[in-house]
Amino acid sequence: MSTSTAIGDVTRALAELLTNEQVPKDSFGVSLKSPADEEIDENRPMLNLYLFRIEENPFAKNRPWQAVGDDVLHKAPLSLNLFYVVTPYAKGQEDGHRVLGEAMRILYDHAIVEPALLGDPLEYTADPLKLDLCSFGLEDLTRVWNAFNKQYRLSVCYQVRIVFIDSAIDRKVVRVTEKENQHESV
Repeated sequence: MSTSTAIGDVTRALAELLTNEQVPKDSFGVSLKSPADEEIDENRPMLNLYLFRIEENPFAKNRPWQAVGDDVLHKAPLSLNLFYVVTPYAKGQEDGHRVLGEAMRILYDHAIVEPALLGDPLEYTADPLKLDLCSFGLEDLTRVWNAFNKQYRLSVCYQVRIVFIDSAIDRKVVRVTEKENQHESV
């Protein structure tokens, strides 16, 4: 079951994954601030993880209602794809490249995130999350940065699919419990 907090829970889980899987440990911080508000820390490199787009997953959109007991159907969950821009912030370009490379390695190594790794409450969902590096070109990323009114920075985009948000709608039904056949004699 995924509550309406699933979007924030996924963002938090990704930030924890990026923090906990670093080699060497604690080599950069992870920020969830808007890239428009992010600043370079002279003492420590940062990686910014920012959710910038959400869309409904077209392949999971028409799932059937799910039976709950004998007399209730539950509306299928809302199925979402989340898009994150991942940007390194460091005092030197070389440090920024190192931070981005390590973040990309972590996300590559954990391209399928099992629910148990997501923590509460996402660990009780049935489906793992899939992380994909998006093939955004320079023009697409420039549009993202223009939306922040900031100069373009080296960044990559990741798609996270499928994030479910359960519906609150149930429908009472009457099930067929008995079948009667009648035949006419000719």
